[in-house]
Amino acid sequence: MQAHRKTESHADPASAAPAESAVQGVVPPFPKADPSAAYAIPSPAHALQERLETAFAEPVIENRWSPRQTLAFLIFTCGAFWGAMVGGAIHLFG
Repeated sequence: MQAHRKTESHADPASAAPAESAVQGVVPPFPKADPSAAYAIPSPAHALQERLETAFAEPVIENRWSPRQTLAFLIFTCGAFWGAMVGGAIHLFG
């Protein structure tokens, strides 16, 4: 008879649910997507977006290369790479 009572007490799903007051008292560390919705789940992605927005809010000094410098860099680096590949192949197989 006692075993039957134990299973009855564990079978009640309402006792397994957390108290509603405990759930409402928790303040999430992340901002909510919709502040008017009290049931919204905090999103780490939204928090990261806000942190990145404030981090990159400083003015960026643009120091871009001219198209001529960019093209020269590409030709030089690609030429050096393929030169090394052909030279290595000739050394290895030649």
